[in-house]
Amino acid sequence: MTSLQLFLDLDGVLADFDGGVKAVTGRLPEALPPGVMWGKIAKTPDFYNTLDWMPDGQLLWEHLHALNPIILTGLPRGSWAEPQKRAWCKRMLGPDIEVITCMSREKATIARERVGHDRDMVLVDDRERLRGAWEDAGGIFIHHRNARESLQALQPYLVGENP
Repeated sequence: MTSLQLFLDLDGVLADFDGGVKAVTGRLPEALPPGVMWGKIAKTPDFYNTLDWMPDGQLLWEHLHALNPIILTGLPRGSWAEPQKRAWCKRMLGPDIEVITCMSREKATIARERVGHDRDMVLVDDRERLRGAWEDAGGIFIHHRNARESLQALQPYLVGENP
């Protein structure tokens, strides 16, 4: 496992972003114009730090935290979200968890710079559209739908096998 670095997305994998948006706006993110959604979220005090766990987020974390995953989470425009996301991670995951924040489109580049070219990198993320850039950077992408499926998809890499 030492040659592999695991990265976990935060929103939609561990933290319930959709549930938080619904609590603030009464609607799920896909039912809102992006400008309206982000405007309301940005004005909500401590939005990210008050998100609940995903329904099976704690289960996923319990299975993976011993592997020292790095939280790799995208940021909206502005400087308001980063401290909230870091606070959520500290409170829910522990003070020693490494958290990298960046624009979502930069995840693959930032991760590759972090681990170098001699290590494999795996990303568990709920946004399929990030797969191409991640795989182009030489990474292994796991599309997160739920903890069970993600853990199953990770298994070959965790035991040193290739699927």
